[in-house]
Amino acid sequence: MAKIQFELSAKPSKAEKHAKGQSGFVSVAARWVIERSNAWVERCKSLVKNFDRTLARSNAKLKLCFIRLMLKRLATA
Repeated sequence: MAKIQFELSAKPSKAEKHAKGQSGFVSVAARWVIERSNAWVERCKSLVKNFDRTLARSNAKLKLCFIRLMLKRLATA
Protein backbone atom coordinates (compact mmCIF):
# COMPACT_ATOMS: atom_id res chain seq x y z
CA MET A 1 0.00 0.00 0.00
CA ALA A 2 1.36 3.43 -0.91
CA LYS A 3 1.98 5.98 1.79
CA ILE A 4 0.01 9.19 1.62
CA GLN A 5 2.00 12.35 2.14
CA PHE A 6 0.38 15.63 3.02
CA GLU A 7 1.84 19.03 2.38
CA LEU A 8 0.58 21.69 4.73
CA SER A 9 0.28 25.13 3.26
CA ALA A 10 1.75 27.81 5.46
CA LYS A 11 -0.52 30.43 6.99
CA PRO A 12 0.48 34.01 6.29
CA SER A 13 1.86 35.72 9.38
CA LYS A 14 0.47 38.97 10.76
CA ALA A 15 3.49 40.83 9.36
CA GLU A 16 2.91 39.39 5.86
CA LYS A 17 -0.78 40.33 6.01
CA HIS A 18 0.06 43.85 7.16
CA ALA A 19 2.61 44.24 4.34
CA LYS A 20 -0.05 43.27 1.76
CA GLY A 21 -2.69 45.48 3.38
CA GLN A 22 -4.86 42.53 4.44
CA SER A 23 -6.44 41.82 7.80
CA GLY A 24 -8.52 39.08 9.38
CA PHE A 25 -9.14 35.83 7.48
CA VAL A 26 -7.05 35.31 4.35
CA SER A 27 -7.79 32.18 2.32
CA VAL A 28 -4.90 29.88 1.48
CA ALA A 29 -4.89 28.70 -2.16
CA ALA A 30 -4.25 24.99 -1.51
CA ARG A 31 -6.87 24.77 1.22
CA TRP A 32 -9.44 26.52 -0.97
CA VAL A 33 -9.09 23.88 -3.71
CA ILE A 34 -9.77 21.04 -1.26
CA GLU A 35 -12.77 22.71 0.36
CA ARG A 36 -14.29 23.54 -3.03
CA SER A 37 -13.83 19.95 -4.22
CA ASN A 38 -15.51 18.63 -1.06
CA ALA A 39 -18.45 20.96 -1.64
CA TRP A 40 -18.86 19.64 -5.20
CA VAL A 41 -18.81 16.05 -3.96
CA GLU A 42 -21.51 16.80 -1.40
CA ARG A 43 -23.86 17.71 -4.26
CA CYS A 44 -23.82 14.08 -5.45
CA LYS A 45 -26.68 12.56 -3.48
CA SER A 46 -25.54 8.98 -4.08
CA LEU A 47 -22.26 9.73 -2.31
CA VAL A 48 -23.87 11.49 0.63
CA LYS A 49 -26.63 9.00 1.45
CA ASN A 50 -25.24 5.60 0.43
CA PHE A 51 -22.43 3.80 2.17
CA ASP A 52 -20.79 1.19 -0.02
CA ARG A 53 -19.16 -1.95 1.25
CA THR A 54 -16.09 -1.80 -0.97
CA LEU A 55 -13.56 0.92 -1.53
CA ALA A 56 -13.55 0.23 -5.29
CA ARG A 57 -17.27 0.99 -5.55
CA SER A 58 -16.92 4.19 -3.51
CA ASN A 59 -14.00 5.25 -5.69
CA ALA A 60 -16.03 4.58 -8.84
CA LYS A 61 -18.92 6.70 -7.56
CA LEU A 62 -16.52 9.51 -6.71
CA LYS A 63 -15.07 9.43 -10.23
CA LEU A 64 -18.57 9.43 -11.74
CA CYS A 65 -19.44 12.46 -9.66
CA PHE A 66 -16.48 14.43 -11.01
CA ILE A 67 -17.11 13.22 -14.57
CA ARG A 68 -20.70 14.48 -14.28
CA LEU A 69 -19.40 17.81 -13.01
CA MET A 70 -16.94 18.15 -15.90
CA LEU A 71 -19.56 17.22 -18.52
CA LYS A 72 -21.98 19.72 -17.07
CA ARG A 73 -19.39 22.48 -17.33
CA LEU A 74 -18.39 21.49 -20.87
CA ALA A 75 -22.03 21.54 -21.98
CA THR A 76 -22.47 25.14 -20.83
CA ALA A 77 -19.24 26.33 -22.46
